Amino acid sequence: YFRKFGDLLVPYHSVETLMVEAPDHGHQTTSEAFSYYLWLEASYGRVSGDWAPFKSAWASMERFIIPAKADQPTNDKYNASKPATYAPEHPRMDRYPAVLDSAIPVGSDPIAAELKAAYGTDDVYGMHW
Repeated sequence: YFRKFGDLLVPYHSVETLMVEAPDHGHQTTSEAFSYYLWLEASYGRVSGDWAPFKSAWASMERFIIPAKADQPTNDKYNASKPATYAPEHPRMDRYPAVLDSAIPVGSDPIAAELKAAYGTDDVYGMHW
């Protein structure tokens, strides 16, 4: 389902505005919905040669889902040599939230410097879908 904002579309999992069910909570969009939207338009562009819908979907993603600097103000504090803290997985839900263990090595982020150089900023947002 899509909602139109000017000349841009925003994808949603549901048309309902009062639905409270994962992943759609009160008609909020997700990176999954946007990724699927981009995939559909890329497929259409490849088959038809018309890339205008893909460019429009990309513009919508950049405007509506990628956080601005104000929404992710600590990105410049990211330490690529220590990108995460280990959290164990457990077979039972009553063991969550898991206790973080900073004594376990997690490796380093091999592309952080390349992304910063390419984009000229620490404000890099990668959708994981």
